[in-house]
Amino acid sequence: MKLLMIQLPTSQLGAKERVYPLGLSRLSSLVPADVDKQVLDMNLCDDPWDALNTTIRKHGADIIFLSFRNLDPLAGHHASYLSSLKTAALLCKQLVPEARLLVGGPAFSLLAKRLMEEVPELDFGLVGEGELVFPELLKHSIGPANIPSLLWRDGKCVRQNPPGPKITLDLIPEMDVEAFPPDAYTGNNSYVAAIGIEGKRGCDLWCGYCLYPKLGGACMRLRPVKNIVDEMEMLKTRFGIELFHFTDSVVNRPRDHFEELCKELINRKLNVGWTGFFRENDFTAENLTLARRAGLIAIYFSADALTDYGLNLLNKRMTEEDILRAARLTTDEGILTMCHFLVNLPDETDKTIARASTVLDRLLDIHDPSGNLGAVIFNTIRLYPDAPLTNRLIRNGELSADTDLLYPVYYNPQKYNHVLHNFEARCHSAGVFSRLLQDKNNKEPQQ
Repeated sequence: MKLLMIQLPTSQLGAKERVYPLGLSRLSSLVPADVDKQVLDMNLCDDPWDALNTTIRKHGADIIFLSFRNLDPLAGHHASYLSSLKTAALLCKQLVPEARLLVGGPAFSLLAKRLMEEVPELDFGLVGEGELVFPELLKHSIGPANIPSLLWRDGKCVRQNPPGPKITLDLIPEMDVEAFPPDAYTGNNSYVAAIGIEGKRGCDLWCGYCLYPKLGGACMRLRPVKNIVDEMEMLKTRFGIELFHFTDSVVNRPRDHFEELCKELINRKLNVGWTGFFRENDFTAENLTLARRAGLIAIYFSADALTDYGLNLLNKRMTEEDILRAARLTTDEGILTMCHFLVNLPDETDKTIARASTVLDRLLDIHDPSGNLGAVIFNTIRLYPDAPLTNRLIRNGELSADTDLLYPVYYNPQKYNHVLHNFEARCHSAGVFSRLLQDKNNKEPQQ
């Protein structure tokens, strides 16, 4: 049997940011030795479509697995990666029409049945985690009705099987570092660490716009700390990897697991750097100090709203003061900080916009003396099917239930459309003046 595993393009044209295909790498390690396996990450190719064409013609395939990780870009770009999935499926079916074509990945899981309908070349789709069922899909013949989380075609109908149990994180397979060498992804990125590390899966927060609980489960499943650090140590020893990003929805929850992880990193003396998304109201001076000792080099915050009104609307279960307190802690520590906020929220008023402006100014003032604010990223809300906020908008008549959310749909009423650009300009000015002032102070002779 010949198997071809493909990571579809997931970067904007010309972005050149490389992200290690962690999920596909773990699935690759489950492929039996008697299967003739070939892999291709199209993100590593100067001409990804020529590379796919050449690989299929040279290798052939009985089964092709497509990994579809991102539905559309970050930062509010009204673009979609759907064309990557469509084009790849068409090309595969044209070159090897008898091959079984499978698809999985986070982007597919978000809108699985809709994507099966949109891309008729797909034979099977896998929702959510694949480790427990992927080997079943590699058999010469499969009984699709008996495989949990699988979508399959029954004549003209698309059937979706109920989900099965989720894997416990002490049993997740190792990365296939032979098929996907980690060092092929390093030394290129300008913004993000190329290598991801899983500390947990699932999220119990239920933020209003978010589908993390749907993708990974509504309870956090914690990976044994020893296993996490063993993987980091292997990657450094074998491939020289010294910078990681934790893929957890929130890295500092629960606190005991996070602090145990930091202590293990300190005890191992790995001397590596890492980043992750932190939650402000679970953030303390003590665990920040501990994390710095363990190698933390940059913090990402995603409060998502600047005001108590917005925080309540998005079910963030934190306050403006939590955001500002966390900013003071990172400033005191002098650690690079990135903040993410959503603007132009439902039912905003002049009063709430003015309040958001005030809180933003306070945030910029806090970071200004140390110049540790790396970026403030603003977005409007990308609406996903079945997200709590999307359902609220439908109930209130602000969004038609028939809206096709496969394509990028953002909540962005015209009245406050200018707010995002206004806030971006203010942050840009603050960053430039802060940097220039520091440069001036550093160049002035000492008295």
